[in-house]
Amino acid sequence: MNVKSEELEKRELARKEAFIQLSSDFTLPSPSSTVLELMKLCNSDSSSLNDIADLIQADPALSAELIKYANSSLMSTGVQVASVHNATVRLGIKNVVNLLLGFSMLTNNKAGSCKNFDYPLFWKTSLAQALAAFEIAKLNKEFNPDELYVCGLLSHIGKLSLATIFPKEYGRILIDQPPNTPMNSEELKMFGIDSAELTTELFLSWGMPANYALAAGFHEDYDNLALGSGQTQRLAVLLNIASNIAKMCQSNEPLFEILEVVVDTAEKYKIDMGLFTETFQAIVNSWHEHGEMLAIQTSDCYTYTG
Repeated sequence: MNVKSEELEKRELARKEAFIQLSSDFTLPSPSSTVLELMKLCNSDSSSLNDIADLIQADPALSAELIKYANSSLMSTGVQVASVHNATVRLGIKNVVNLLLGFSMLTNNKAGSCKNFDYPLFWKTSLAQALAAFEIAKLNKEFNPDELYVCGLLSHIGKLSLATIFPKEYGRILIDQPPNTPMNSEELKMFGIDSAELTTELFLSWGMPANYALAAGFHEDYDNLALGSGQTQRLAVLLNIASNIAKMCQSNEPLFEILEVVVDTAEKYKIDMGLFTETFQAIVNSWHEHGEMLAIQTSDCYTYTG
């Protein structure tokens, strides 16, 4: 075993031990009981589409979100559905479970007690990243767009989790950390695990595939050794591009430096962005529509032309 592999294995073990300790000592943000039961059903060979639909229908809020999503512009079939059963048929069982995981986490964590954590900004940025990941996945046809939507929506859930269980301590990090600089080292020093690692471990604990868990956690550092150099890294690169586009959605001033990073990264890893102006506008339009649907306030942003 080479030195890099030893270091990687040692860090992974420390990450898992820290997560087990956190899970033991605190109540981490988690999906609703309905979604957890859905995930069990999804992994059972004996469960059917009717079993899944019946369980969803027992939760009116999740039922409404699922039907709204199935009828949204993201699906763009032109045919409306009016039942959980038909929405599940349209989306597929696995996609339904993943989407409801995202909806559940969003609904239950829109506010918190960490005074220096901007919860509205967190969710409107996460939603923009989710929709950007969805649109880019559609263009590339390499990954499931609905799964990328969930990865984008929850790719910073580690930050929200640390703010939830350590509101005072995490608030101090937010105040002391210079703007636009990584907080990972301070998080690691204070909590024994950083927010990227915590995102990965949360995804794994919810039964998400390991490649999605790693990509979501480490997408801000897609050269991280934990990602390797294959499909998992490509997932992380796509989420990184989506994250930068989400930042562009927050500004009514042009962010050409970020745009240049997006274009260069897409070219380097051969990720199809289509005509950027059209892709960006499609993302923004979906962002406004889904913000209204999910009660997340969005904002006007700079329109990139040419």
